[in-house]
Amino acid sequence: MRLIYIDPQSYHGLAKYDVAYLRGLIDAAFDGDIRFCCSDLLDQPVPNEIEAIPLFHYNRKSTAAGKFFSYALSMLRLLVVAFSRPADVYHFQWFKFPPLDLLFVFALRRVARAKVVYTAHNVVPHGAEQRRQRFLGRLYREVDHIVVHNADTAEDIAQRFSVTREKFTVVAHGAISLEAKGTLEHKTRVQDIASGRATCFLFFGRGSRYKGLDILLEAWPKVAAAGNANASLIVMGRVDDDLKVLAQRTASAAEGSLLLVDDFVSEADLFNAVQHCDVVVLPHRTISQSGVLLSVLGLGVPVLVSALPGLLEPFAIAPVGWQFDGSEEALVKQMTHLAGHAEAISAVRDDRENWDAIRRAYDWTAIARRTAILYQDLITTPAPGRA
Repeated sequence: MRLIYIDPQSYHGLAKYDVAYLRGLIDAAFDGDIRFCCSDLLDQPVPNEIEAIPLFHYNRKSTAAGKFFSYALSMLRLLVVAFSRPADVYHFQWFKFPPLDLLFVFALRRVARAKVVYTAHNVVPHGAEQRRQRFLGRLYREVDHIVVHNADTAEDIAQRFSVTREKFTVVAHGAISLEAKGTLEHKTRVQDIASGRATCFLFFGRGSRYKGLDILLEAWPKVAAAGNANASLIVMGRVDDDLKVLAQRTASAAEGSLLLVDDFVSEADLFNAVQHCDVVVLPHRTISQSGVLLSVLGLGVPVLVSALPGLLEPFAIAPVGWQFDGSEEALVKQMTHLAGHAEAISAVRDDRENWDAIRRAYDWTAIARRTAILYQDLITTPAPGRA
């Protein structure tokens, strides 16, 4: 089998996903040729058995027009690769410009006669939930098959975009490694605030409304003021402009119990913060799959999550933490309870049997083996009827 795996955004955390998956294919004894069409910003080592082709350069452009034309040129180069060295399956991760992507997917399927698989990590792009997304819907209907990370995502796409259920396969999103790479700039500040309280909560990554950072910031002063709350909170990662005032106001009001690091930080700083915290908080308003969740689960750290399918999936495997209904009131109640019951956190963190079950469920080799079976089915059986 000849596979071309395509990710225009293959750098930082997304590159970790790509390379872990591709290594999983090698470890699963994938029988065939694999080429990886990636970004020139790829910052992860690719297995020797895989040919990396750095096609995408758009993120180096400073204007929207520059990004578009650079991306279009990259997709034209992809077509040249497709016709000069044809593959059986083209597996896309992320579409950047759906109207343009649709043309190239159409050419791959109808002219090159290849099978096209798309991994839908989210139903629609973050921040675009209310848009019509007409071309994205046409892409969902045009590709041969869609990989999703949970059944709820498949159902949402099927209903919103009129896609047949037979077109979906649910494959878990593997655990993303978090390592002590880079310069530690915030080591002392993290250690000071974590060691000064019995329970340390952590929020890290992009500080946005869809991730519920505003809910956490509104809740924290009430948690910190509770009688039995001997707790601290670390918020680490660049905060969106519309939440900066709230973040600064909360940090000032809760000085001594809240550490705000409103900046892009090194992986070493993130790793250090996770190592020093007791519970990672994910108060998302919307999410299909969270890389943060899978990073901390891989390190055996309990989580407190809003009750969304993309966050509750691990709970069906093992009790890896706690959930709340997404409201500020419920978050205050749950965090206050955990702050006063450190033994409950220890009980979850120290249960090796449960964490072993999590590691097995999100093993990359098993994930890759399942997807390789999907590839084989696509090229040996007729494609399902188009929606």
